[in-house]
This record gives sequence, structure tokens and C-alpha cells, in this order.
Amino acid sequence: MNVTILGSGTAVPSLARNSSGVLIRDEGVNTLIDFGYGTLKQLLHLEITYHDIDRIFFTHNHPDHMCDLIPFLFASRYHPAARKKDLEIVAGRGFQDFFDKLIAAFKHWLVPTEYQIRVTEIDEGTKNFGSHRVTFKKVRHIEMSRGYRFENPAGKTVALSGDTDYCQSMVELGKGADLMILECAMPDGGKIAGHLVPSLAGKLAKEADCKKLCLTHFYPPCDMDAMRETVSAIYGGELVLARDLMQFQL
Repeated sequence: MNVTILGSGTAVPSLARNSSGVLIRDEGVNTLIDFGYGTLKQLLHLEITYHDIDRIFFTHNHPDHMCDLIPFLFASRYHPAARKKDLEIVAGRGFQDFFDKLIAAFKHWLVPTEYQIRVTEIDEGTKNFGSHRVTFKKVRHIEMSRGYRFENPAGKTVALSGDTDYCQSMVELGKGADLMILECAMPDGGKIAGHLVPSLAGKLAKEADCKKLCLTHFYPPCDMDAMRETVSAIYGGELVLARDLMQFQL
């Protein structure tokens, strides 16, 4: 299982950090979690095009987590080389209505010409998607927000929070995970509701006892050295601060 951080940034435009997106490549299948603006270009750096994504999971529908879905669908209509492979989109309750309105707003320009889209709404539970066993739980951000845990046939696991505040459901998703990817939007002094800060990310990772913790989704006030020091004082496992196009081999 190869996991790539496509975007370690936020809604604030940055030359160094793209908006949210993570790619899981496993047994020839490309699974995308979130699709923030700029993700399409990041995928091209990995030689992955709009033809190659097999399934998209959304943690929620805020712009910095889903905006590149629009150019993705638009490009997939490109007449000389239209996408032909069907696409499944997985997200929390309410996404189907949101998606229908998005399609309607752009009229026919996002409607597939040579493939089908299936939206699968999920609540909480566990389900097989391809070769992955995926567990999903509500997390503390907005009503639609879901965290995910992916497990492949070899037993390798990665848990992803999307945007969340501290919550027990994310602890459960991260239990013993080979890799847990948590947002850590602001320093402790800048705590905002619905987002983690270093002390809470460290607490969550410690309680989950994950093997490796990757922090991501950094707003400009974040000081990487200070964040590392705060988290490391709480969580004793391996800590990584995300950079765009950073990869993990599990």
C-alpha cells in the first residue's frame, strides 16, 4: 500500500502546500481521499490522469476538500479522450443532494458521456470497497464529516481524519493503525472549533496507539518546529509533518 500526500495545506493559497488530498495506490487501484483545488496537477506529477482514478472518498464537501472534482468531471468529457471507466464517489449523508445540485449548476458540462458515476452515501460502519475493508465514522467538523480507516488484504491500515476536532470516533479509527493522518490546522494558541491543534492531535494519537502519525492541513500560523515539540511531548510514536507529494510505503 502506497500513500501519497497530495496536499498538506488549507483554504489559504500557497506555492508550497496544495489543498487537501491523499492518494492510496494498492494492487493497481487508485483511491483518492478528498480532491482539493490543485489536486489534478499534483496527480500529474505522479503520472496519474483523470482516466486512472478508480474511487473517490470525501471526508466532507468544503471547497478545499472537493473543488477539483469540478475540473476532473469536465476533463473526463474531453471528446478525443473521454474517460470510460465507471467512477464511484463515497461520502457522508447529504452528498448526493449536494452532487446533484453541483451537476445542475454546470448544466451538461459535468455530465459523463462515456462512463457512469455512482454516489454511495455512508453513515457509520464497515464495508468492502474493492480489495479494501473500509471503516467510517462521524467526526467533529460538520454533519457530513466522516473519518476513514482503510485495511488491505495484507492487513496494512491507514486512518484519515479529514477535518476534525478531538473525538473518540477518530481514536477508534486510528487504533493500532500503521499510519494515521490527522489534520492539525492551527497552533495551540489559535484553536478553532472543528479543528485539531498539536496538543489534541498528540492526545488523539497517543490514545489510538498508532504506529506512525502524519500531521497535515497546516494554516500559515503553524510553526513546524513548535508543533513537532508539542506533539512529541505527548505521543511517543513516529511523527511526520506532511509535505506535498510525500509518500509512505506500508
